[in-house]
Amino acid sequence: MPRNTTPSTRFLLLAACLGTAAIIGAEWEKKLAIFPEGRDILRNQSSEEEEYAPAETRTENGVAQKITRSGGNFTARYNFINFNKDRVSVSFAMTSGEYANYLSGYGYRDSEMAELRAWREKARLAAWNSAVAAGGKAAGERAIKAVQQDYDTKLRMLLRSRGLALRAGNTVECDMPVIVKRNIKVLQPLALALQKLSADRGYGSDDMIGAVVSLVQTALRYKLPPMVENGLHTGGLLPPARALLSGWGDCDTKTGLLAAILGNWNTARMVGIAVPGHYLMAIRRLPGKGDMFVRHEGLEYVLVEPAGPAWLEPGQVGVNTAAILSGGEGYQIEPFL
Repeated sequence: MPRNTTPSTRFLLLAACLGTAAIIGAEWEKKLAIFPEGRDILRNQSSEEEEYAPAETRTENGVAQKITRSGGNFTARYNFINFNKDRVSVSFAMTSGEYANYLSGYGYRDSEMAELRAWREKARLAAWNSAVAAGGKAAGERAIKAVQQDYDTKLRMLLRSRGLALRAGNTVECDMPVIVKRNIKVLQPLALALQKLSADRGYGSDDMIGAVVSLVQTALRYKLPPMVENGLHTGGLLPPARALLSGWGDCDTKTGLLAAILGNWNTARMVGIAVPGHYLMAIRRLPGKGDMFVRHEGLEYVLVEPAGPAWLEPGQVGVNTAAILSGGEGYQIEPFL
């Protein structure tokens, strides 16, 4: 601002500058979406509501769960029957501190989005004023665009850090590959316990995988998570450790849990399969007779149906899932590892 202007002139210039900034800001608001706008979307939920009907307690012979929370520890113990028809018992535990820290890494709150938008508005005004003073309106518009790009980056980073992703149409959903990779080490104690059990019983790799599949299918109840829980936007999914320490989950929750356990074995190559109304996964191996599979990058992946409570070995899927896969609606493949 010129030094020889009077105080009243400087005030009028400043007011004009701020007024122009407000107008430009309004113009950009029309062009740029403010993410997210309450448009969280569910990953595809089970279309087989009857087959995967929620049950408050497990009543099948040999299947039981016991969730305890005392003494600063959270523990879940599961009894189930694997595909070898053997009885299996495993447990998983976390301290209350570990669990609280774990849960803080999932979901977002409206207050966090509001804080991020407030940063953007402040940054846009500062960038506009500085750029216009140096290079005029065109420079101001470029500066605002740069701030919006920074905002988009910050938003995507925040969502990714919470196991979420920004998708087409400025909607938010769970980022399953990120969730799976993040939880492999978390679930390592359970994976090692299952590995030891398999070694003690002389199981092969297929038997060990089958034990994990039957655990997720039958020992955990099927139940839909809320999209918003106590003000937290969840994406409609429980992170794997919470699913274990709660004793329930839906099709995508159970898929994430199963994949994270299996990810502890380096030989496991997996993909997620999103079909209309449902989510499941597939494991890289040569299909046997009658196995249902998909091809990804020229390789066969045998389908696995984690949702339960149907007891389905790898290669078998629910009736409705099979119909959807063989229909014309198609499916989407997401590589996990």
